[in-house]
Amino acid sequence: MFVQNLNQKQQGALLHYADEVMRADGRIDPAELVVMDELRNQMKPGVRAEDIAVEALPAVFKRRLSRVSFLLELVGIAYADENFDQTEADLLHEVAKVFGFDENGTIEAIFQWVRDQLDLVKQAQKLMEE
Repeated sequence: MFVQNLNQKQQGALLHYADEVMRADGRIDPAELVVMDELRNQMKPGVRAEDIAVEALPAVFKRRLSRVSFLLELVGIAYADENFDQTEADLLHEVAKVFGFDENGTIEAIFQWVRDQLDLVKQAQKLMEE
């Protein structure tokens, strides 16, 4: 949904970290694979996962727009299987911390936005079924 806000290098980092979040709880759920496919389909052709150290992320994601977009996508992956695990939360908070988002409430707002979005999707599905 926010991949278009990222350049090719940032998209490569997103692929890497999305995979890390997906695997953080020790299992891969089919719903997570669907979200990963959706991410790849939104990316520029030829984007490959790029392993960038957490502490180096601020140099790659210089603007707030790209940082928030990156985290929104990662939190979406974490919630894809409807089982938000502590290991996923730890990784996401580590990324939020290097962006300075752990102290100003931004990461909590991102988590809330994703939960709200998922609730809205469920409501829409329910409307379609009635």
